[in-house]
Amino acid sequence: MVKPTNLNSMLKIWSILIIGTFLVFSCTEKSTKKKGIVHNENTEWANTWIVNTNDTLKPKVLLIGDSHVERYYGIVSKSLGDTFSCSKFTTSKSLGDPVFVQQLELLMNQYKFDFITINNGLHGLKYSTQEYSSYLPVVHEVLKKSSEGSVLWVNTTAIRQKNNITAFDIKNEDVTERNSSLLEFIQNNGIPLLDFYSVTADSIQFYTNDVIHFNQLGVERQANLLADKIMEIHKSSSD
Repeated sequence: MVKPTNLNSMLKIWSILIIGTFLVFSCTEKSTKKKGIVHNENTEWANTWIVNTNDTLKPKVLLIGDSHVERYYGIVSKSLGDTFSCSKFTTSKSLGDPVFVQQLELLMNQYKFDFITINNGLHGLKYSTQEYSSYLPVVHEVLKKSSEGSVLWVNTTAIRQKNNITAFDIKNEDVTERNSSLLEFIQNNGIPLLDFYSVTADSIQFYTNDVIHFNQLGVERQANLLADKIMEIHKSSSD
């Protein structure tokens, strides 16, 4: 028979072990979540458009990005229509923002895609290059879990001066720094990259008056480059 004093001691020990185990698991779970400061823009937006969710015949491609993606999505979708079911997720959120990861996780937990492209870098300029870059492996890991095939990164286009479209804006330094970080990341991890910046940065005929977005000529250039790159990777993976 166990004496009451011994029983009380055993119960205390078990209580300590249970609480300790709970704290260890709790801390471990929290440490896997990306933390950071949320810098909201004056207007926040997101647009999710997932097509042919029940179609099992065509492979599915998802375009992720900002208003640039919003503009060229229709052309890319039409170009890939015979081969892919093309969906989009566009948002004002940036790498560096923990909410962006949460948005992606919510989407990726619902759907699977055969191919994902991501173009992110013009928003969230309050985040430092270091904060932005620290999210590259986090976001890529989230995307890989939902992608049956490749994840294609697209770098960010240039920002020009409103009063002098022939010159780059001071904010363009953030763009080039982010693109450099992205290049280092994809080279170290064998990830495909589509270099929008080098193809369009000096093409002032592509820009609208806001010196950030592209006109129809520029949008078509982006769309054609992206559609061709997707088909190239798709063909090489099928061979």
